[in-house]
Amino acid sequence: MGFPPQGTQAEVIARPKGGVLVSRSIDINTTWIEFQTVVEHIVPNDFKFELAKILVSCPNDVMYRLLWGTTTISAAVYVTGGIPFTDWFPWDYYTMRGDGTSTFKIQVQDPTLAAAGLCHAEIVGEDVP
Repeated sequence: MGFPPQGTQAEVIARPKGGVLVSRSIDINTTWIEFQTVVEHIVPNDFKFELAKILVSCPNDVMYRLLWGTTTISAAVYVTGGIPFTDWFPWDYYTMRGDGTSTFKIQVQDPTLAAAGLCHAEIVGEDVP
């Protein structure tokens, strides 16, 4: 019997693209009331950024969101503190064509508006011509 079994359809899941483009930790020891950028990637001129996954990890509970330039392109996602959270994007998530100044950002905020501690984030993907 071949794959897929007769009478079914196979769903093709694209392989994640690229590698770790940027990885950074910031220590947020003071109270803050706005989302703070932990990590950002500048997309080169005339390249398309293809996002494969992100990772967010903080010792306390946080919410993260994704931005393309100044535009928020995701909902705020709640992440339980102490557990690294990985979100995969196996298909093209958002058209992000670079101009040399365009940025993809991960921002975090403590839901209690307190200090979040040492927050770590990674952007995994690739820039393609």
